[in-house]
Amino acid sequence: MTGERLDIDVLVVGGGLAGLAMTARMAVAGYSALCVEAGQRPTDETAERDKRTTAVLMPGVETLRKTGAWDEIGAGAQPMVGLRILDCGGKTPDAREDVLFDATELGDGPFGWNVENGKGRLALANRIDALRNATLICEASVERSLVRRDGIIATLSTGQTVHARLLVGADGRRSTVREAAGIGHRDWSFGQKIIACRITHSAAHEGISTEMHHVGGPLTFAPLPGNASGVVWMNPDAEAERLIALEDAAFMGALQERSQGTVGTITAVENRATWNSGITVTKALTAPRTALIAEAAHAFPPIGAQGFNTSLRDVETLAAITEESDDPGADAVLSKYARQRMPDILARTAGVDLLNRSVLSSMPFIRDLRRMGLSTLGKTAPLKRFAMRVGMGG
Repeated sequence: MTGERLDIDVLVVGGGLAGLAMTARMAVAGYSALCVEAGQRPTDETAERDKRTTAVLMPGVETLRKTGAWDEIGAGAQPMVGLRILDCGGKTPDAREDVLFDATELGDGPFGWNVENGKGRLALANRIDALRNATLICEASVERSLVRRDGIIATLSTGQTVHARLLVGADGRRSTVREAAGIGHRDWSFGQKIIACRITHSAAHEGISTEMHHVGGPLTFAPLPGNASGVVWMNPDAEAERLIALEDAAFMGALQERSQGTVGTITAVENRATWNSGITVTKALTAPRTALIAEAAHAFPPIGAQGFNTSLRDVETLAAITEESDDPGADAVLSKYARQRMPDILARTAGVDLLNRSVLSSMPFIRDLRRMGLSTLGKTAPLKRFAMRVGMGG
């Protein structure tokens, strides 16, 4: 492998869900694509270990269909037919406002599906293996790269040299591709941590995702097959650290109290994990022969299923633009990608930032204003449908 030269069209750095989807989508578009991932190759074992879940809304599902991986991803996924938002920002933790956004108000199908990250990555890796013009190299990294007028030359830790016409950074919040391209970014934190876990419970979720807006951070129950849900719970740092340190029984008790019986009685919890919450937004999406997607370009708290679905819009936009060009890394392609994606990214970043700040606020006026906004949405059908379309990427 050392000294081998690979001549390809697109080099994707980062083999998370978005990077793998980008690789497969580019290959389906007719380009030769290589994905380089620092971690281990997705396997049945890694898929079983990674029980984190992600809501994939319908526009994102269509992108995954185009990759050819959706049939495998969707086989074990849970349809989401509604989103229920409870405002719990009063003097007591009881819900003051309860609004259901029903997918039937927009059409016959669900909003999307809730999928397990591990199974999603495995399905995309399997699809890349099946495509003759796509390759996945794991446990490898880009050690150095050189940008030229007609492409980039990258040296991998494996000793291979890659000549590509387009470099795509899909390597997360601390993107080395972004740094090497000299693209700046902004970070800000809310002093919160995210706790994620999987639970089983007594009440049927009926395919409805529930988001409870408590002071300190939202608590979300994302439906999974059977009486199970993926939990995403945001708390101030100190409280999150206290909760994650609890034994399972005590943690279940705290979660039961916070959930107010929304999913009935919580009977089991597993796969607890925690990480810092905050926002990252890049100052540019492109540099010569380089494009940024997903968390290399934008990252924000898990509110309203915006994170991965915004990433899939990056994937689809870039792939669709390159389908109209003979050169995926041409200046015109990159310029058009930036023009189409940056306004949406900035708008969604601002929206999530504002909503999270309103949930965090202890000021009664702010909490009451948020409640009034939710109530107005729930009672005004045209506004409600508009909000649903915007949330889905319309």
